[in-house]
Amino acid sequence: MDLATLKAFKPSEYEEAADGYRATGDMASEAKDAIDNRIGLGLRSEVKGDAAEAAAEQLKKLSKNFHYVQTECGLVSTALSGFAFDIAVAKRKLEAAMEDARADGCTVNANGSVSYPAGQKPGEEKTADGGTVTWSAGGSPTSDALERQAVNIHPNPHYGKALEYANRIADALEEATDADTKWAPKLRALKADDDLEVSHRDWADVKSDTGGVREAGKSYFDSLPEPPKDGTPRDNAAWWKGLSAEEQAAHLALNAAAVGALDGLPAETRDEANRKVFAEKRSEFELALKAIPAAPPKYTYVTTARGPVRVYTDEYVEWNDKYSDRKMELEGYLKGMDQIQDRFDRTGVRGLPEAYLLGYDPVGHSDGKIILANGNPDTADHTAVYVPGTKANIEKIA
Repeated sequence: MDLATLKAFKPSEYEEAADGYRATGDMASEAKDAIDNRIGLGLRSEVKGDAAEAAAEQLKKLSKNFHYVQTECGLVSTALSGFAFDIAVAKRKLEAAMEDARADGCTVNANGSVSYPAGQKPGEEKTADGGTVTWSAGGSPTSDALERQAVNIHPNPHYGKALEYANRIADALEEATDADTKWAPKLRALKADDDLEVSHRDWADVKSDTGGVREAGKSYFDSLPEPPKDGTPRDNAAWWKGLSAEEQAAHLALNAAAVGALDGLPAETRDEANRKVFAEKRSEFELALKAIPAAPPKYTYVTTARGPVRVYTDEYVEWNDKYSDRKMELEGYLKGMDQIQDRFDRTGVRGLPEAYLLGYDPVGHSDGKIILANGNPDTADHTAVYVPGTKANIEKIA
């Protein structure tokens, strides 16, 4: 990135774009909730028949689309905020260097070089002419020592300061270039297929994109207030309430699992975070299960002295050793997820209230963990807790 580009760059434009994507995500969230808890609820409660069931299925797909839009917009918003943050840091360094140069009577040129005025060192008889310097390729002990030596022997007292400013300007431009190079592929990757079907592959891409944005935005994410270490629910609630809308969105976009597990946060927030984890995990397991090859023929017959005997085929034994346990594990996870999704879909049936996913870990201590609230506990007059028996697992959650 050159000097003119960084000088003209306006981080506020990208921050405003981030706000726009965040607002769009909020609208998608509201639309999803309206479908799930008002439109769909009314349809399930008041209308029966094949047409009603078909309409309900279409509403489920539309709800999934809005959920995907909500998640992707949150990710794009956070990526734009991270990009603006990184470039703004470089821009502030550039502006500080240019201001310091002007204050010392130096001129910053369009190519980043710095011109310095004529000057005379104490004890010198003549005034040394002014000149222009560009940045020096320092960084090693030898080059830094040579630079200091050049400054000391130069007859113009302004030479050293001009070189310092040129180096600071070059560092700022390099930092901006690195940020631009780092963020460009991450932002280009944030796009969806041009169809109306949100597939498991789409959610797998969301997880991949989240990792990319988290990696590129490390400096930005590290600048955000972190949740209290070993905080109480009251501590966690105060931390979340103290975050700006942008900061909350960033934590939801990049650290949904941690947000969903924090006691003390609003039930709606934890539900939003855990449903993102739920969708990503379901896609991960579905794709992993699909990648397992079909089992080969299980049996064959071999001829013995007593006649044909049925035995396992070598191909099946090899397949069973390699894939069987993993296949059963994935099928168990997905069966539990089906039970959870069925509970979501039954909201409104016989007065069943909206479900809130307050905690979700499909693996847990090998059998999975889930915290599911019937109704919003934050607004309930009374709450009751039910804990299944020790032999319960996520496959039998309903």
